[in-house]
Amino acid sequence: MLKKELTLYERDAEGELIPQERKLEVAKEDAKKYPELVEETIKVIPLKRGELKVMFGLKGKSDDKKPETDKDEDAEIVMKYCKDPVYTMEELSFAKPVVVRSIVRTIFIESGIKLDENAGTRKIDDEDDFGKN
Repeated sequence: MLKKELTLYERDAEGELIPQERKLEVAKEDAKKYPELVEETIKVIPLKRGELKVMFGLKGKSDDKKPETDKDEDAEIVMKYCKDPVYTMEELSFAKPVVVRSIVRTIFIESGIKLDENAGTRKIDDEDDFGKN
């Protein structure tokens, strides 16, 4: 029997999501150029489903197009959802693009967004009910 604890993200006493340690998701091309990042970990919280709908303008239709985020949006995502290491906007303006890209990638994957490895485009997991509603 499936236990409810396995299906829900952990929350603290105030109901806030508890950051989970995850392996940094480095794209294949980036891993070749920056092998030192491959085994690194970070602590993140996932985006909530409503936030995903707003961020990507999804209506739950099969013809939904998912826009790319820009550098400022990526920095905001890192600041809000990456809990360790913690960055400021000023620090992120000087961060290596591969690091920001990999952190955002990790957050999106943890949030149920599949990424096209070759094109770097984002898409909702086809097996996820979120994309069907």
